Amino acid sequence: MKTPSDIETVYARLREWYRQVPGRLVLQAERNQLDALLPSFAGKRIAQLGCLGESTLLACSHIPHRIVIDKGVDAPDVGPDVYAQADALPFDTESVDVLVLPHTLEFEDDPHGVLREVNRILAPEGHLIMIGFNPWGLWGLWRLVWKRRGGTPWCGCFLGLSRLYDWLSLLDLRVVHTHYFFFRPPLQSESLMRALAFLEVPEGRWWLPISGLYLVVAQKRVAAVTPIRLRWEEEIRPRVPDLCWVEPTASGINHGR
Repeated sequence: MKTPSDIETVYARLREWYRQVPGRLVLQAERNQLDALLPSFAGKRIAQLGCLGESTLLACSHIPHRIVIDKGVDAPDVGPDVYAQADALPFDTESVDVLVLPHTLEFEDDPHGVLREVNRILAPEGHLIMIGFNPWGLWGLWRLVWKRRGGTPWCGCFLGLSRLYDWLSLLDLRVVHTHYFFFRPPLQSESLMRALAFLEVPEGRWWLPISGLYLVVAQKRVAAVTPIRLRWEEEIRPRVPDLCWVEPTASGINHGR
């Protein structure tokens, strides 16, 4: 099990990876995805759990109160608003309308525990947005080669979508959208990566599961409560006397005399 300092070291290395190629191009692709998606969500509070390569990925959100949460920082320009452990967030229950998790689950010892904590602070009908590395595409093959060397991001636990869907279902979080993106292999040559930009074809024209990344949106479901009338309520409810209809007569209305 990783110690807190080990996890902070991993996150520091991940932020450094995002400043280089291919991480810089990945970060741009992730920002583009969120810029197109976040304006469609409303609420009072949105939070990003993890700094990654920059302080915020929430710039295009229309939600007024934006919070970046992280457990450590290696440079002042990527400082979070709140320092906290991912499985012990200092927020009231059901107090955040939208939560963005960019690769947060992949570098935690207990990702399911993090999801439980995230579900706790997520408001009813609120949305959870997760970005992850796809373990079954080209990036998954690269990870098989580089994992033993301890490099970043290959040291993380890439989560398959079926596993993630199971966890979300257990927490009563309903998946409402899944999107595959970034189809280029993780090469360190920027010129070659840009030459392969033609691989970023529109969705539906490619074999999607080989993508390097995926984005999943889930919504917190709230069970409808059907009120049950108790028997004692029926007994004490006042009875309204029956009303009778009196037919009018030819000379006027008969008042019952």
